[in-house]
Amino acid sequence: MSSFDVSRADAHRTRGLVAAASLSLSAILLFALMTGHEPQSDAATLEREPVTEPIQVSNDTQTTEATTVAERHRATEPPAMSLAFPSDIIALNDAAFLDCTRCATTIQVEREVPRGGTLAGLLDDAGIDRVEAARAISALNTLYDLRYLRAGQDIRLYVETTPGLDGEAAELRLNGLSFRPDVERSITVARTWNDEYRARETIAQFDREMVRSTGEITTSLYVDALNAGATDRVVVELAGVLAYAIDFQRSIQPGDGFDIVFERFVDEEGDTARTGDILYARYEGRGEPKEFFRYETPDGIVGYYSGDGASAQRLLMLTPINGARLSSHFSRARRHPILGYTRRHNGTDFAAPRGTPVYAAGNGVVERANRYGSFGNYVRIRHANGFETAYAHLNGFARNIRAGTRVTQGQVIAYVGTTGRSTGPHLHYEVHHNGTPVNPMTLDLPTGRQLNEDEIPLFEAERDRILAIRDAAANAAGTSDTPQVAENGSGAQ
Repeated sequence: MSSFDVSRADAHRTRGLVAAASLSLSAILLFALMTGHEPQSDAATLEREPVTEPIQVSNDTQTTEATTVAERHRATEPPAMSLAFPSDIIALNDAAFLDCTRCATTIQVEREVPRGGTLAGLLDDAGIDRVEAARAISALNTLYDLRYLRAGQDIRLYVETTPGLDGEAAELRLNGLSFRPDVERSITVARTWNDEYRARETIAQFDREMVRSTGEITTSLYVDALNAGATDRVVVELAGVLAYAIDFQRSIQPGDGFDIVFERFVDEEGDTARTGDILYARYEGRGEPKEFFRYETPDGIVGYYSGDGASAQRLLMLTPINGARLSSHFSRARRHPILGYTRRHNGTDFAAPRGTPVYAAGNGVVERANRYGSFGNYVRIRHANGFETAYAHLNGFARNIRAGTRVTQGQVIAYVGTTGRSTGPHLHYEVHHNGTPVNPMTLDLPTGRQLNEDEIPLFEAERDRILAIRDAAANAAGTSDTPQVAENGSGAQ
């Protein structure tokens, strides 16, 4: 008998067929998976149908299992994707906002505090709810005293508006406000997440520099000083320093020279934000040059002194008005322009536009501020050492000026007018000493505070420091020209 075993051969053949069927099934599944995850073109509009190859095997059970697996794969295949263009997505996003019928928007409203007005009134005029306005003002009061809010102050409101229903008025809501009380400060009041208000103050930082303005009078001290780099504030302060030594109505002449050293504060772009104190002032006209230095005494009193320590201040200013023309002198016999006959003129007249400020010539107490016969609106002030000053034909009085009011030198007390017996707008100014009228233009007045012996060395040290600053100061006009130092400007004469 042969050694070949038929049963064993049949078993080997069966196992071979099963292995072949398994390999075929695995290949089909792999092919189906690959075709099912194949990326589709954007241009394709038809879904790809999975293709199943017929499996030829001798075993019916294996064929059935393969077919079942293919059908299950077809059932679980994800549907074809529908792609959208980016512009369509943007349109959908925009529609979420543009199709809103009652969306709130925030607008900026610029308002100006009217004369005699308040912040509460301004908010009320803007349509802000009074309760919201009161809460915002309460928050602001923690940083800023509203008593100092001046007329003309610009205030920016941030208002949230929501359209009303069925033609109703829009709903307004105050989100915040902001304003700048001065060049260095900005104050903001903003609504917080819990509908409260919080105030915040921002302080600007400026660079301090010392600059020098020099020149000669060709038009006027005001115009020529501005051309030399000074500012309005500096010129006004300069007039205050020189007011005791110079008669601005008669002493200013073409060719006179001036020299000013003052503080200037600039922003990061180099633009002038504001100016500070005058440290040094010199004026060369007829007679001896007038030179003054700023000095603060140990007890904190600031004043201007000559090079040898004499105070620039006098008991009374020579002229209690700026920018006026001397139209009539003190005289014992002057023909009156209205009455037509000669009479005594106990004062000096300064012609100026209506509304020009009039200053108190010195410290004192107001004795009267009312209508006074032919003088029209009239102010009289009692000073020390038996001196009195009078101001007539005024248009009106400054705030709080009344009998009994204490005033300081240089304080605005009234405004030029033409009330009473007057031919035009002017100030009639009189000085009386112990009841007798005197000529204010020739009066030799006592000086202000004098430095004692202990203070002189301190003053001299400060004087020399200011002279060094003067010589090193940049030109205020911004030119490359070096300011010329006065030959006799040592400050020690």
